Amino acid sequence: MIGAGTIISPIIKVVTTVAILAAIYFFFVKPTLDTTEKISSGISNNINESLDSFDNFSPDVKKDVNKAVKEAQKATSSSSGDIDKLFDCINNAGTNVDKINACNAKFSP
Repeated sequence: MIGAGTIISPIIKVVTTVAILAAIYFFFVKPTLDTTEKISSGISNNINESLDSFDNFSPDVKKDVNKAVKEAQKATSSSSGDIDKLFDCINNAGTNVDKINACNAKFSP
């Protein structure tokens, strides 16, 4: 089969594949990216507005908020060490339920 059949068939396959990929891009990928961009810019604007409005609070409120943030960070950092110790204890206990309960009692807040 020499002639048009050998050239046209692969060209039709390539054109069909490109058309399908273009349709997937325009109907699925592009709208998803546009939506994601709108959401992320909206979140960024909200954060900036919150930070701007935070400047309008009194110094006492700022002091209280900063104190609460520092306490939360401190509690998180100190509890992460206890969590690691708890996991190590449980791993060492294996399947012994009494040892696991002892680990929970020792390292729970």
